Amino acid sequence: MAKGGPTYADLLAALKKKSFLPVYLLHGEEDFLLESALHAVLDAVLPADLRSLNLDVVDCGDVDGRDIVARAASFPMMGDTRVVIAKNIDRMVVQDLEQLTGYVEAPSASTVLILAGKKADLRRKPFSTLHARGAAFEFAPVRDSSIASWITGRVASYGATIDDDAADLLSAYIGVSLREVDSEITKLLTFLGDRKHVTATDVADVVGFSREFTIFQLQESIGRGDVRRAITIMDHMLNDGQALPYFIVMLTGYFSSLWRLHHLVASREKRDPSEFPKAWNWKKDEFQAAMRLFPPRSIERAFRIMAETEFASRQTGGADQRDLLHGMVVQIMEGLPPST
Repeated sequence: MAKGGPTYADLLAALKKKSFLPVYLLHGEEDFLLESALHAVLDAVLPADLRSLNLDVVDCGDVDGRDIVARAASFPMMGDTRVVIAKNIDRMVVQDLEQLTGYVEAPSASTVLILAGKKADLRRKPFSTLHARGAAFEFAPVRDSSIASWITGRVASYGATIDDDAADLLSAYIGVSLREVDSEITKLLTFLGDRKHVTATDVADVVGFSREFTIFQLQESIGRGDVRRAITIMDHMLNDGQALPYFIVMLTGYFSSLWRLHHLVASREKRDPSEFPKAWNWKKDEFQAAMRLFPPRSIERAFRIMAETEFASRQTGGADQRDLLHGMVVQIMEGLPPST
């Protein structure tokens, strides 16, 4: 959730008290949370047996503002409340916004209008009006560093608990897709049966059964600056039998790729590497993000740290490779911008 406005928790608390607003603005890039909020409002406001008569769902790219207002101004049938859901509000044109502004100033008392979409300019009416009224809820992507705590809260919403290391492990397996994380939580709770506490062993048994950590997941985590996830992945790969030389070789190759891409961009005098070689194009977005995080100077530093780690491992016979690798990853990402 974005800072400075009402939160998802605020919304759920109000809905639980049957405190409804005539118009809601649900917007943001995190579509899973946005959809969850939309369904929470719908479930609280309108019983399922009345939806065939009193629920309209429209796409703002297919209808204009006048149509949305007409639906919202209509009286409910065989009930007390109508719900109108207008999706993809970012497809509205200026005239649509102007038509909605008049309605938002004087909404129907018997309708709950839900405006939903990825982008809403809170400086413009009617969105600015809704924002001022505390009716605008923004759903921003959850930061990498906050995924584990989100998992803990999500498990709690299902009436269960989860160990901290289990939440860390689940976030390391799945990444930042809340939709996929929620799906795995559902599987975990089904696996538990009557038991209401999730352990790291449960996560390894249920999620890890179909998901093995790979060097590519480790590279992706490093490329995003997510040191916590990188170390978790590395630990489990070590437990599965991988050794320090393997990590050094594969990460050297990864940083060498970033180095060559930087050279390619510089040689073509381009600020944005929009044309990638075919061998790398399938991960273009991932590489572009990593290049922003690791400029050539940081890559040179990473090469030096890996060389020093390999030398230290030879000196000790590889006895403390876990500690050496932990230190290596922390040093490589030291001073980088925090992951988002």
